[in-house]
Amino acid sequence: TIKERIEAGDLEGWDDPRAPTLASLERRGIRGEAIVSAMVELGTSTSNVDLAMDSIYAANRDLIDDGADRLFFVRDPVEKSVMMGPGAGTPPVHPDHEERGRRELRVEGAVLVEPGDVPPNGKRVWLKGYGCVRHTRDAFEFTGEDIDVVREEGVDVIHWVSADQNVPTRLRTMEGDVSGLAEPGIAIHEADDVLQFERVGFARLDRHDDAETVTYFAHP
Repeated sequence: TIKERIEAGDLEGWDDPRAPTLASLERRGIRGEAIVSAMVELGTSTSNVDLAMDSIYAANRDLIDDGADRLFFVRDPVEKSVMMGPGAGTPPVHPDHEERGRRELRVEGAVLVEPGDVPPNGKRVWLKGYGCVRHTRDAFEFTGEDIDVVREEGVDVIHWVSADQNVPTRLRTMEGDVSGLAEPGIAIHEADDVLQFERVGFARLDRHDDAETVTYFAHP
């Protein structure tokens, strides 16, 4: 069936992310050790058993999480001007490894966020690595509040990219391709690097094309 779909052009090849193949898992950044580990966890049995993808994902997450740099990737971006805020945000490269430094995301007038993350007028959100903003008159007004508003008042934390500095990026998934914008730091990463798009999931960087960077979704 897969061969027929490839010949018909429905799939691009055996490693298409929509194909249920080992080649597809490898292209997505899932390591062979994770598959073996999940199989070993099943144990031996005389009955038929199913190898759950969740088990493979959990095993792979254990292998890649520590080394995966964090990045922001915004789908269906909505632009919001920012008033009275700092000139840049500095989220960490990895939350568990402060020694790996921080990314610098310039804010030169506006940011881009996902539509579902825009709060009602008068409500606040925390731009991760930047600070608290209030949605006012279709813009974000920096409030200068402490991170305590997240813990004590339940203010949502969201990801974002600069409206002026970003990289067109395609995320290839099992359900189809998703287009969006990644922060500029994605440009320093090379093919086969595994990254975590914060609040989206882990992804393997496939290549940098002239028009966009192409990544493959691994798992949440």
